[in-house]
Amino acid sequence: MKDRFTNEYIALTAGLTLVVSGVLLMALKDPKPAVLGWIFGSLIAMAMFKLMYFTLLRAVDKSEAQASRYAGMHYLFRFALYATVLVVAAKAEYLSLVGTFFGLLSVKYVILFRNMFDYLRSKKGGGF
Repeated sequence: MKDRFTNEYIALTAGLTLVVSGVLLMALKDPKPAVLGWIFGSLIAMAMFKLMYFTLLRAVDKSEAQASRYAGMHYLFRFALYATVLVVAAKAEYLSLVGTFFGLLSVKYVILFRNMFDYLRSKKGGGF
């Protein structure tokens, strides 16, 4: 299955993850927990984004009631996984809870910035 839309956002998120990891490595005195937390959160966020895509693909083929129940159950599943990830990050000494939290938001950052740049590019006539 070729899906350029989600794969593009995942690739951009992976690039952001590498850049932020490099900045954290240079900026912090003890960067290992923050970098590992950021990477852990970003990887989970990318996996959840892809899982959401597959959930929506399947929900479209169902009736309205079935799709609503199916999407709701998968939403609860993803919510439980996010909670589990944050609990693991809080318990593990080698992961930063703050880094993991912001890593979980990494796909959202990429989507917002990408849409902002696309909007600005369209306002300026394509010369951004």
